[in-house]
Amino acid sequence: MEQLNLQDYPLGVLENLIGSRGKLAIDRKLEAYGYGFTSAGRGKTRIYTITSLPNAQARFRSYCVFSLGFAPQTDFVKLRDFIFYLAFDLDFSGKPDEMMEEYLREEGHGMSSKTIGNYRRKLEELEFFAPMGDFVYYRVKKNYGVQEHEIITAEEYNMAWKYYFEWRAAHPDEDSRPAYTHMYNKFGGVPRKQRKLVKFAFRVEQLNTLLDLVSNAVMEELNG
Repeated sequence: MEQLNLQDYPLGVLENLIGSRGKLAIDRKLEAYGYGFTSAGRGKTRIYTITSLPNAQARFRSYCVFSLGFAPQTDFVKLRDFIFYLAFDLDFSGKPDEMMEEYLREEGHGMSSKTIGNYRRKLEELEFFAPMGDFVYYRVKKNYGVQEHEIITAEEYNMAWKYYFEWRAAHPDEDSRPAYTHMYNKFGGVPRKQRKLVKFAFRVEQLNTLLDLVSNAVMEELNG
């Protein structure tokens, strides 16, 4: 959809610009894109007056829904914040999902690792980012009921899981839980790994458009 201006648009002209036909469809689309408007007249003589333009957050939401296929019920403030950190914060972008959750919580942006994983997979589907970097190895542990994460080496990761499988092989009558517990106690947590995300070379123009919209929405909020 083309950017509209603060002016009058005959019905036929507006239909061509936004790709919808009829008053109800046009009204819904203008509202979805965040435009303020009035209209007067009947049938083909109807004139639309654009009274206000969408703010930066509304433009970001519209692009995500209509151009990228995000669900309309998505929390677009959380999505915006996730993309902002992923694209512009090198300390954040190299972390696995669970550590991203912890990082964002400390920055005042609460979202679960499940939500982060959903956003990450959607961006991978869009070919904006891809899990093509080196693995990040880390362990997860509980400290007085609070989940904590710590970066470890590949060697520590491999040693822990080697111990787990060797314990299971030595105790064939036991299920996995005792082996898991022994590994946790010996290595101070559960070892995990996840590939770092890297920006893809595909769809660069669309990615740059998205990042511009994200930056503008964040700056608009910061500037009040």
